[in-house]
Amino acid sequence: MRDDGDFIKDLRAEILATQERRSAIIRQKFLFVVGLLGIGSISITGKIETLWMLYLAPLVAFSFDLYIYGEDFGVKRAGAFIRKESTNSPKNEKDWEKYVNKNRDPLARMSGMLLSMLVLLGAAIGLWVEEREAVLYWVWIAVNVLAIIGLRMYRRHLARLEDKFE
Repeated sequence: MRDDGDFIKDLRAEILATQERRSAIIRQKFLFVVGLLGIGSISITGKIETLWMLYLAPLVAFSFDLYIYGEDFGVKRAGAFIRKESTNSPKNEKDWEKYVNKNRDPLARMSGMLLSMLVLLGAAIGLWVEEREAVLYWVWIAVNVLAIIGLRMYRRHLARLEDKFE
């Protein structure tokens, strides 16, 4: 028969698995974005037009950010459960969760978004030379600005949910 100690061990294993998934998603984000920027920035004349890859790079980066935020929220939610709700967690484990929660890296929340915004800036500069007169370029800029605003609002929503854990 399972006891509460088994549940906490399983929860810790879930936290570790979630952290590993988040790390894998971050690696995938780097690979996809660097690949799209690299292919999009080379000029191949002929049958293949590679410039379109630059249009995709920021949107792919922002899509990965959603997955990263979700995995991050899952880790924080599980930590909050151990910290607040679990009656059978050892005191030092609860104290550790409280300490970690109060001493988070302040740049961690912004790092993924900053990278995505740098990707957008790089793609926009790369496209500027060829596409600045095209309506599609300006529509793309507007869509990306809306994506940034939407992601920022979603991140704030998750932060408010995290605050409710306290």
